[in-house]
Amino acid sequence: MFKKLRNRMLLLNMTTISVVMVAAFGFIYFITYMNIQTENERKLESVPRLAANPTGDTFMHRRQFTNSDEEMFIVRVPMDFSPSFTILVDRNGQMMDVLTHLDMPQDVYDEIATRVWKKQKEQGTINFENRKWQYKITAFEGGRIGLTNRQIPANFENVQYQIRFLDITDSSKTLTQLFVTFVIVGFIMLFILFGISYYFANRSIRPIEENWEKQKQFITDASHELKTPLAIISANTDALLANREETVASQDKWIDYIQKETRRMGKLLNDMLYLAKVENTGEESLPFDLSNTVKDVIASMEAVMFEKGIHLTHSIASEIIVTGEAEKIKQAVLIFLDNAVKYTSVHGKVDIVLKKHRNNAVFLIQNTGIGIPDEKLPRIFDRFYRSDPSRSKETGGYGLGLAIAKTIIERSGGTIYAESNESRTVFTFELKLK
Repeated sequence: MFKKLRNRMLLLNMTTISVVMVAAFGFIYFITYMNIQTENERKLESVPRLAANPTGDTFMHRRQFTNSDEEMFIVRVPMDFSPSFTILVDRNGQMMDVLTHLDMPQDVYDEIATRVWKKQKEQGTINFENRKWQYKITAFEGGRIGLTNRQIPANFENVQYQIRFLDITDSSKTLTQLFVTFVIVGFIMLFILFGISYYFANRSIRPIEENWEKQKQFITDASHELKTPLAIISANTDALLANREETVASQDKWIDYIQKETRRMGKLLNDMLYLAKVENTGEESLPFDLSNTVKDVIASMEAVMFEKGIHLTHSIASEIIVTGEAEKIKQAVLIFLDNAVKYTSVHGKVDIVLKKHRNNAVFLIQNTGIGIPDEKLPRIFDRFYRSDPSRSKETGGYGLGLAIAKTIIERSGGTIYAESNESRTVFTFELKLK
């Protein structure tokens, strides 16, 4: 169940990340593509044209293939000039002349003009000579390129169109490299993000899984604890029913057993309800004097400790103000003291300390007696856990007291921990000072 939940979280997370990443990379690629296309269009429009009275020192050759002579025309060339040329053709697409500064054979120009003309598109791209060229076909008018009818050379009289070409190989490679980079980076990022998502998905699922297991264990333990008193009550009820003719007074023993187990079961149910209430509801947190609270709890337990012959020492710092639910924290202190009294042998010792340490109020309660084994110490705050089950039966405990105390302290923003060795046990909790 939890693996399915984790996998669904991973799928949702990776799908969301993939969509966002594709959208981001796609937007960047689209913007770059549009900028490059706009720049190419601008450069294509600035491809040098034939001019009658040009200025400047830059020039290009008009290679006239109708005879062996070469004529030179001075043309304007922009500063950001890219490899380009213009082919002049007649109405049938036959090449008449070329304006170029590139050294390519006549048949190459002828071939490219034929291929472009057959496309029957006014503009587009074409590949030849291992280069990519962008072209545009426009009508040829002598006046629009700075020539009068009197100045148009004889071999230009049949020219109807001019096809301008711009080398866009570099910009095309830039877009291709950008696309490949996005793909590679995308896969690497997805791989890394998958690992991170997998790690955090497991971390997110772990508390849920632990709580689920604790809940199952709680139900199992509660059922087990309730089963025993119910079995005893049932057995004693059967004993009563088997002796119907006897008087109530003569069957006092069975009735006492039933009452005793009923009280134990009632205490268990009350503890369970109290634990649920502590976890699921909260009272208003207000500042209160923890020193007075601890002193009140000690006063209420002094008679019990005296009867058991337990020696009590305490060191309570005055006016230690904390913020929390006063009654519940008092209940936690009472649980710790009651637990210490239960597990301290006759004529043993209990020591209580309340002090300030930096910004915290620190409460320690130490009792002598048989300690808690190291392997059992981490579970001491678990519900229904008892490090010594036989001892717990004697004291009537169910293993809920420390779980309740831990929940109270943690809900008040504090921390709690335990230490133990062969002869003593120490419980400590800390709360933030007001």
